[in-house]
Amino acid sequence: MALNVLSKQKNYVLEKLSSFPFTVPNSNEFDLTVCKLVQRTERLTAFFQLDFNGPSQSNSSAVNAFGYRRYKWMDWFITINCLITYTKFVALGFSTSDSVAFYLGDSLFRAKDGQAIYIYGSIMISMLFVFREWILNLNAKGSFEILSAWKVCFNGFDSTNLQMNNLVAKRFRFTIFLFSIFTQNVLLSMPFCSALIYIIPCLSNPWIYKVPKLAFFCSVWSFPIIFVFTLLFSTAFGFFWYIVCSICFHLFRLYDLLHSADDLNHRLVDGKQLRSFCVSIIHQLNNFEVVSHKFRYLLLCYLLIFAAVGDFDIFLGTIVKVYNESVANLFAFLGFSILLSLGTFGLIFGNFISKLNRLTVKLHQLSTKNRLTMRTANMVLEIMDRAAGPYNGIKIGDLLTLEKSFGITFILENISALMLFICNIGPLIHTANLSNQN
Repeated sequence: MALNVLSKQKNYVLEKLSSFPFTVPNSNEFDLTVCKLVQRTERLTAFFQLDFNGPSQSNSSAVNAFGYRRYKWMDWFITINCLITYTKFVALGFSTSDSVAFYLGDSLFRAKDGQAIYIYGSIMISMLFVFREWILNLNAKGSFEILSAWKVCFNGFDSTNLQMNNLVAKRFRFTIFLFSIFTQNVLLSMPFCSALIYIIPCLSNPWIYKVPKLAFFCSVWSFPIIFVFTLLFSTAFGFFWYIVCSICFHLFRLYDLLHSADDLNHRLVDGKQLRSFCVSIIHQLNNFEVVSHKFRYLLLCYLLIFAAVGDFDIFLGTIVKVYNESVANLFAFLGFSILLSLGTFGLIFGNFISKLNRLTVKLHQLSTKNRLTMRTANMVLEIMDRAAGPYNGIKIGDLLTLEKSFGITFILENISALMLFICNIGPLIHTANLSNQN
């Protein structure tokens, strides 16, 4: 009985989150506010060197003779800083020399698990740098021209231009408003978070106050390290904003067709109207599948990279307890936040996509009320098969599909991975700590 109550409560919450009925009044002032917010968020991604045309994508390439994007002076500056920071982290991760630690500004000098943190940092820099270059190189080749479909939002959320009814257009506008505010705050707070992660170990290390040379070089090295981590994480999150907004645009168009199917069920329709409606559904399903297919490997990289970062942060913060209690709690908080965000994203979008199954019911009701020609019947059957099929959803790589149960499965898989870490590596770390104390 209790399980049934919990299941009903969960379905009710997911229904509210996925349909967003709590929309604001349809005012011109709010419409203008959302447009300015979207434009401001796009300018913010450009400020963090996401060299991206956004909604103005085209097929024009900006690549050199070798097939790679053309580097500007800022690209060279970012690349050089990434290489310098990566080299520093690798050197400090494997070196035991005090002189090397002083000149490289080792903020974790003689600290517990300092080398493990530097090796982890070097892996993160290499993955995020390769990911950034991959995104910008694909963009330079015109691979993301499909993002130009939602450029109509930059001039207003008119229901006619969006090809949605007023209610769905308001919900779509409110969704973009919420996610743009979240993205903007994350991008603005990224420099402060990067500085905080670097400064806390420095201020809590007693050797900083005993060795002036170490304190001086830690201050000098703080600028490239904070710069690199801010740029790399901002690029990853800024492009995620583009992807989510583009997917939402196509999903809400499909959601509008569900409303249209409800309306058609309450009045008489002829074969021509039903064929026109089926053509619209097939067209929107094709557009959605193209977007899903285009971003499937990028979404897979997002999932793998950030899930691994979240798991490892929790492992370092709760099991290893790196450095001191403050730094360990910071790692644990970041890890839980990352996994919670990914799981929430999977739950909301998975439940939203599962609503497409209602197309099968609505079209079946329409087909029973009307005598269909062979051509119209084939269209209806095609839509019913695609809406009820097992491949319906956002593609993540070639094997995974974001559906209703994906978020729960993702959270359970990460819990299982953490348990494996705890059971297999935890005792070894505990034994090593005891031997060091002795």
